[in-house]
Amino acid sequence: MGNRRISPDLKNCALDLWECGWDRSDICSALGISSASLYRWIQLFNEFDSVVKPPSPLRGRPRMITLAALTAMKEIYNHHPDSYLDELVWFLALHHDVVISKSALHDNLRKAGLT
Repeated sequence: MGNRRISPDLKNCALDLWECGWDRSDICSALGISSASLYRWIQLFNEFDSVVKPPSPLRGRPRMITLAALTAMKEIYNHHPDSYLDELVWFLALHHDVVISKSALHDNLRKAGLT
């Protein structure tokens, strides 16, 4: 059986049959599903109260530069406004363990309103 999208209605039906005391093999053969899917839906329902897994709260790319690093760079700019990007790249690498290119740093600083 290959991967296919199974509707939440069918998943709920399988769980209802499971709750009614049906045997695993009978549910799987009647609905045309695998036992691994049935067990996964039971686990999802027990964990989230739904047969559909909730979306991940993580969206998009993670930020390369943390707020602490941006704040530190803002302080550097306030004290040394003539700092070069390559100096800031070294500062981030040494003090914040952030490896970033000069162009990516420039984009981040521009978006933060520091240039």
